Amino acid sequence: MSKSVTGASAALALAVFSTLITSVTDVASGEENNKLTSGSGVNYLSKRSISMKPNILIYIFILFITDATLVAQVTPLPGEEGTKPAIIYDYFPSRMHAFIWRNWTVVSKDKLAEVLGTNTKNVDQVARSMGLPKQGKILQEWASSRGYITVLRRNWHLLPYEQILHLLSLSREELAFKLIEDDFLFTKLGSIKPHCEPLRYTKPTKEMEVKAAKIALYTKGMDAFNKEIPRFAFINDFQEPESTIVPSQDESNFDLRLIYSYFADFGDPLLDPDLKSYPEGMLQKLSQEGVNGIWLHSVLRMLVLESDGFPGDEKALQRIEGLNRLVKRAAKYGIKIYLYVNEPRSMHHDFFSSNPDRNEWGGVREGDLQAFCTSNPEVLKWLSSSLEQVFKQVVGLGGVFTITASENLTSCASHGNHSQCSRCGKRSFGDIITEINTAIYEGVTRGDPDAKVLVWDWGWIDAEAEHIINNLPKNCWLMSVSEWSMPIERGGIESHVGEYSISSVGPGPRAIRHWRMAKNAGLKTVAKVQVNSTWEIAAVPAIPALDLIASHAENLSNQDINGVMLSWSLGGYPSENLKLFQSLKQGEKEEALKKLAEETYGKEIAGDVRKSWQLCSESFKEYPYHIGTLYKGPQQTGPANPFFIKPSGYSATMVGIPYDDVNAWRSIYPVQVWVSQLDKCSRGFFDGVAVLKNIEKKPKGAFLENLESLQTRMEVVEIHLRSAAEQARFTDARNRFLASNTMDEEKKLCIAEMRKAAYQELELIQSLLPLVKKDPTIGFESSNHYFYLPIDLLEAHISVQYTVEWLNTL
Repeated sequence: MSKSVTGASAALALAVFSTLITSVTDVASGEENNKLTSGSGVNYLSKRSISMKPNILIYIFILFITDATLVAQVTPLPGEEGTKPAIIYDYFPSRMHAFIWRNWTVVSKDKLAEVLGTNTKNVDQVARSMGLPKQGKILQEWASSRGYITVLRRNWHLLPYEQILHLLSLSREELAFKLIEDDFLFTKLGSIKPHCEPLRYTKPTKEMEVKAAKIALYTKGMDAFNKEIPRFAFINDFQEPESTIVPSQDESNFDLRLIYSYFADFGDPLLDPDLKSYPEGMLQKLSQEGVNGIWLHSVLRMLVLESDGFPGDEKALQRIEGLNRLVKRAAKYGIKIYLYVNEPRSMHHDFFSSNPDRNEWGGVREGDLQAFCTSNPEVLKWLSSSLEQVFKQVVGLGGVFTITASENLTSCASHGNHSQCSRCGKRSFGDIITEINTAIYEGVTRGDPDAKVLVWDWGWIDAEAEHIINNLPKNCWLMSVSEWSMPIERGGIESHVGEYSISSVGPGPRAIRHWRMAKNAGLKTVAKVQVNSTWEIAAVPAIPALDLIASHAENLSNQDINGVMLSWSLGGYPSENLKLFQSLKQGEKEEALKKLAEETYGKEIAGDVRKSWQLCSESFKEYPYHIGTLYKGPQQTGPANPFFIKPSGYSATMVGIPYDDVNAWRSIYPVQVWVSQLDKCSRGFFDGVAVLKNIEKKPKGAFLENLESLQTRMEVVEIHLRSAAEQARFTDARNRFLASNTMDEEKKLCIAEMRKAAYQELELIQSLLPLVKKDPTIGFESSNHYFYLPIDLLEAHISVQYTVEWLNTL
């Protein structure tokens, strides 16, 4: 056996060893265990092996390694040494019960039994004790790059990394890459891995059985599992192109209309031989709504082979082959493919320190990550030549858009800390950013002179913007977030918009200023907008605030904009919002809205639909916008976020897990103001739904389907916003209650506030559940997968009932 043991081999050895030890433990306790498997599900031992003694097992484990370098070569996972205790969800009888509950609809009971080191009979018994039905078909998507985040997130506080790897059938290398490169996934999980001891099956105690029976009683009659349309079922609507669809005429104001495909994998879609992220039906429908460009996330080192010490990937040529097939597929519908270039991506500092030559390429460090220093000519040459290679290999690529100062650590200047680098410290932010964008432009255009290079000013130091813009190659396009820096006032609180806003109609002063600079410098311009949904609420594929969408489109028609980027990872649904935005011209707003309503819902009810849009749009202007709320608030999970009777001790994460962090939710707003604004905002959607419900003569066929879909989305937005308000009311009252040492009148008032919020939340959960069951788009977003599932609404229901019981003891 080779003395060089890979991280994958180490993970395999550890998984096998863990399973063997579990088997011995089970035998000792009288458990039957017929499946001894590794994380990959391969049988390593027969049933007879169970009788082996622990010292023999240890000897077998040692055979997997040949020297003491194994531990050092295991791929590190972010936050692996964390010691902060995981949350105890005390409304469940035990962590084991929580694990089985949360995974019942996403992981087979065979796999659950493997992870717990027991048999399926025991898993079944625990599930039934909580009122869970017989396990149905488990969709393959949950174990794929389209659904694994939903599984990972629900187990973040329940399992240690090794058991998560087993549950997801991933290697350490695979999970490490996903956590770092899959759209800031580790950040979305809080940049901390809660400490969890290994979870093993234990026979429930009498006390646990009583508590489990109470859970079954709580959820009895809620009908959560019957007649549910399977999650991901919406994908079937976009598989094959329709012969009846006529290609739309290009009547847009914009030469470039770029979007992210609604359910595309954010991580690594090009290895999929079927390119399931980009089915022809989706491409056709996006094209019909005016889209002529689709962007996808890329990591440059995954598209090239290792060369002269610079990183690459052995599957690079497979990805290039996939990219070629995607370019050809999209071309049939008049769509070009663009790459998101956020480069050069940082690496673990060991990459640089382990090699004297690479050490010269290393720049600023942040934790375990280290930037490539682009002031080193070799680094800049690698960046440029790698892109040249990609564009020569993939004929017909549309181009790239760059982000050179994002949350990702890339260059030494990407986070403004270049002064810490001995080479970059003598240079300005503007010079470094200009040089990187120029190198990208030169590489792309050497590969294909017709390819477009969109340079995004996201994260730039504003004082340096003019210098950068004036010195970019003249064929670049300058992209700016349209609504950025718009002054707003909500509930008497003044602030400015960052991005991701539909409630604030752009363009704002920063974008207008930068576009003017770009035009003066001879560059074309692009407006980055969100047309369908935003982090204001991403749980629906399109927010039905059409009057605001129309106003933004009309405003941009005055700005001489050459292109629009219509979405980030959220917002790629081929909707009426999208159709409206791209063809609306100055002075045509009302006529365009009327025409859209008639075409989509029929002339007979178009007036009612228009009224509902107006109500939603007017109230959405009251949204308590702040980037802190967008990233940390509970509006994505809505009533699926459980109640906590004790502080969780965890901070809300970026569009990931809101916990009970009300101070992060409200951001700059006092609690009462934030809650009041959410109430105002939700009211318009409630009234809009009432208008649609009161339509006496309902349309038929496609018009009726469109109407039902519109009503569902309005209801979901209203419920999510109201739930965020109720959660804030409860949590604020809980915090005030716990801060007081005596049972005074204020404390009694807090109890009353908590009780009222709890009962309101129970009603919201029950109202949302049937909507979610019938519409599988609800709660889905491509880079987060499903924020929640129907079973999560039941868990939240349990947590609130548990809270009511606690309140009754006070």
